Amino acid sequence: MTTGMKRRNFVKYAGVGAAAGLAGCSGGGGGDGGESDSDGTTSGSSDTLDSGSRPLQWIGPAWAARSGQSDKFTEMTGIDLEITTATNSTTQQRVLSGGQSSLDAVSCDTSAIGAIATDNDATYALPTSDFSNWTPDTVADLFTDPGSALEGLGQQVETYNEILWDDPGEQTEFKFPPTICNFDAIGSNPKYVDEVSKWGALFDDQYEGQVAMGGTAAITIPEAIMYLLDNDMIDGDIGTLNNPTEGQIDTAVDFLIDQKQSGQFRSTWTAYGNSVNLMSSEEAVIGDIWQPACLDVRRSGTPCNYATMSEGIQGYRYWYGGVAPLKPGAQDRNNMAEVQSLINDVHWGAWFPGYIQNWGYSVPHYPNTDLVRDGSDDSGQGMGPEYYDWAYNGTGTYQSVENDALFDPQSYEWSMEEGEPADDGCVRDSGPISERIDRIGFFQIWPDNSSHMLERWREFTSA
Repeated sequence: MTTGMKRRNFVKYAGVGAAAGLAGCSGGGGGDGGESDSDGTTSGSSDTLDSGSRPLQWIGPAWAARSGQSDKFTEMTGIDLEITTATNSTTQQRVLSGGQSSLDAVSCDTSAIGAIATDNDATYALPTSDFSNWTPDTVADLFTDPGSALEGLGQQVETYNEILWDDPGEQTEFKFPPTICNFDAIGSNPKYVDEVSKWGALFDDQYEGQVAMGGTAAITIPEAIMYLLDNDMIDGDIGTLNNPTEGQIDTAVDFLIDQKQSGQFRSTWTAYGNSVNLMSSEEAVIGDIWQPACLDVRRSGTPCNYATMSEGIQGYRYWYGGVAPLKPGAQDRNNMAEVQSLINDVHWGAWFPGYIQNWGYSVPHYPNTDLVRDGSDDSGQGMGPEYYDWAYNGTGTYQSVENDALFDPQSYEWSMEEGEPADDGCVRDSGPISERIDRIGFFQIWPDNSSHMLERWREFTSA
């Protein structure tokens, strides 16, 4: 089925609007190109990038499809690109109600792509061999060998591979090519909160009435399950944490209702801006906010730290976002090569890692230091040694920073020359990316028991 949503999947995904805020969606060279083959793959050279329908049409949440990426694509190719900005749920609805024919590319996160790429076959698979910037030795093991990188997650790795690869066993064709990823944790105000490292801090009595708690079922329930599982308050194991049973959902929601009724939460939030306002006004001093929100809190003048999570069950909530060509739109509009260029040349080039790190996001090809740290390509300059080492290796800034909890990477002047970290330089929240990967506890998907989850969640919101 290539158009419309299958009836059996509509029920599962009809409530995905309740997860519209997932993963920050309310926040804020030289690849192969050419004409489309009959199976939707591309071949030839980028000289044929002028043959498709214009402008190129891309739909996705604001965090994934920003004007900076569109402008860079146009700068590199001379092709106009039009972005339709929508939440995860609206993106799904637009794509599956005809947009897959009229649009070329879609972006969303791993909680939303299943309805589009798996259950409704609305995207094309793309061979890894078609991408010059994707090679095993220049891409993180988190993507090329998730079985090893996420060894402690057990069965969660299977759900990860099923989203990433069209052929999980061979891993030669992407189902959902990744462009960014993040490791969600806890934001806290150091004026009132000591260092925290577990989701259980959100339920600590000492912060009663001062917690900004996420109001999205598919985020808040797993966070509670991680805490409950780690404290033997629920049956289960880490391998099925991201696809909970009805019984696990019931236990977690009952616990959250008790917490809410006892006054633990200052407020629950669903809109990104609400989380920023709660923390920046100091109505709340701790919350399960996203890293871009933590940076926006700092820009308001209120200090905010982002937690380094513990190893094991109460680790980071991990997700990734990507870009995929829509079926049949990208091929019918003769834009398969253009979408491939958007992925390979813009997102997997030298320029994008520094651009997107301004909001706290990481990229899959960060191990390619010759390009990402020290090099350049048709997209522009890499991050340079100071910014790269700060973002990925956990080293301090070359300049002194008076208050780490107010540090803003967008306003700091990063050196493009090698230097030495200052003794009182700022170190990135959550440390080097290797430690963040080792401390992932949960991989975000849309669970099978979503109908039951949303039914029980209505009880929580009305409690």
